[in-house]
Amino acid sequence: MLTLPALLLLAAVLATLWTAWRSWALPPFPGRFNFVAMQLSASWWTTAAAIETIVPAPADKLFWAEMAWFGIVCTPSFWALFLWSYTQEELAARWRLVPVVVGALTWAAALTNDAHQLIYTSVQPISDAPGAALDYSHGLLFFVVTIYLYAFMVMSIVVTASGIHRATPAYRTHYLGFLVAMAVPWVANVGYVTGNLTLFDFDPTPFSFLLMGAVFYWLITRRRLFVLLPVARDALLDAVPDPVLVLDADGTVVEANPAALALVPGGTPLGRPLADLPGLSALSPRDITLPVPLTLESDGAVRSFEATRVPLTSGNAGGRVAAREVGCLLMLRDVTHRRRAEMRLEDMVRRLDLARLEAEERLVAEQEAKRALNGFLSMAAHEFKTPLAIIDGAAQLLLMDAEVKAPGMLPRLEKIRRAVRRQVNILETCLADDRLSDPAFALRRDPLDLPALLRAAASAQGDAAPGRRIELDLDGCPARMTGDGPMLELCVHNLLNNALKYSPPGTPVRLRACSEDGPDGQSQLALSVADQGIGIPDSERERVFDRFFRASNTGTAAGSGVGLNMVRRIAALHGGTVTVDSRLGEGSVFTLRLPLSEEALCEDRMAGMPAD
Repeated sequence: MLTLPALLLLAAVLATLWTAWRSWALPPFPGRFNFVAMQLSASWWTTAAAIETIVPAPADKLFWAEMAWFGIVCTPSFWALFLWSYTQEELAARWRLVPVVVGALTWAAALTNDAHQLIYTSVQPISDAPGAALDYSHGLLFFVVTIYLYAFMVMSIVVTASGIHRATPAYRTHYLGFLVAMAVPWVANVGYVTGNLTLFDFDPTPFSFLLMGAVFYWLITRRRLFVLLPVARDALLDAVPDPVLVLDADGTVVEANPAALALVPGGTPLGRPLADLPGLSALSPRDITLPVPLTLESDGAVRSFEATRVPLTSGNAGGRVAAREVGCLLMLRDVTHRRRAEMRLEDMVRRLDLARLEAEERLVAEQEAKRALNGFLSMAAHEFKTPLAIIDGAAQLLLMDAEVKAPGMLPRLEKIRRAVRRQVNILETCLADDRLSDPAFALRRDPLDLPALLRAAASAQGDAAPGRRIELDLDGCPARMTGDGPMLELCVHNLLNNALKYSPPGTPVRLRACSEDGPDGQSQLALSVADQGIGIPDSERERVFDRFFRASNTGTAAGSGVGLNMVRRIAALHGGTVTVDSRLGEGSVFTLRLPLSEEALCEDRMAGMPAD
């Protein structure tokens, strides 16, 4: 029949079953399986005890006492496994076999006790009243199993005490609740085993599960047990170098790693609202847009952080319990080094901008100075040409007079004229380079007598280099072409001058001109100047047309490095090209190719060819 002890035990059964269901419905937490298994084991034990109090026959009471042994063994075992998983680290699933196997073996030994009497040596009712409780005399296996279970309980106390020592105030309540929930059944069991304590002439341990259920109900519903977890705190929080704070739903700091504790000098942020913490209060409004920059003092130095917030929600993954926000994780990412690098980069960019402005100003000044210098050189060249023309004219008159009166003066007068022509060529080159650099320069389009132009240029170079032989091959030379006569004559002068300058005195220089088909099928002039001189090194062949470049083997020969560059620019203006084929120590062949059609003359002053 349902007596008061039976009703209390059934209430304890409901309490353990509710705790098992409620904890399983929460989001997964470390040791959840072990915790639920402990509650179900306690429910098994309490159910068997309740039935034992209800049935009247001693044999039936003994059977249900024996049935309780599976729950008796599994309850403290799974409790110890849960505490270790919850406060230290998740245990492997194979550890669950220990309480199951030991519990099943003990249960089997209890059900077969009549054969060996290792659990109970004798069982007698305590009185002759119907339904009286039984008095048990225990055998050796009972005490062995008791010592085994008490070892688990001692381990549970040590693990919980260690958790209390390390826990923050928010978790300390949880651990104290664990101690109460664990201590009451253990004290009751110790009192029963030693014969000093019974309740309704019965083992008080199953009755204590009612109080244990009340403790867990308060922890789960009021103190958010298993919602904000101290899971692997050392690995997840303490090892993180950036400050991390855990806030509850009210904005109170319930957890903080050492880096976060260092942000609140002279106190601890734990248990205090975030809005009351200096420097961190700016992060307390829920509608603040994150991440936000933050500057705080940490370890005596000013550091920069970026704050982000991660909501912490509770609810069943299966959808049976609606998710709700129970707090948040506030992470302060230390960006001090990045911010310093950004500041250095900004400073560098600012300096580069200043340097660019200064360089632009200097470039403008340099261009102005260059224009002034070019103007001066042009003026000076023109001024020099006038007296040189006078000298050359006077030398011609003296030559005509010397042919009759002083034939011995002829060589000296010819030398004067050669020097004048050489100086005029230098001035023409300087003036041409200046004109080519002028944005307003326009190419002339004159009909040219090409053979006459080439003979005149060869004659002038021959006069400037007495004793040197220039061979002309004009058999295939076109009679006419359109182009800038002075510029083309200057090209021939420069090519012949280089050939004469860099070849031995006894070797001839050959000037050849002919017509050939171009890549587009149009006729073009191919003008080549070949020498038997020093040649050009292979590594420098592509650079001989660069402005101011001179090959490394030119030695002390006079030159400015402008002539060949000017040839390339003039060729480009006429829509043509200039190439070189050279062998070191054997000589060079420069070939100028120009289109013969007037339409090929370039409108653009440089035809895409850089001056330098």
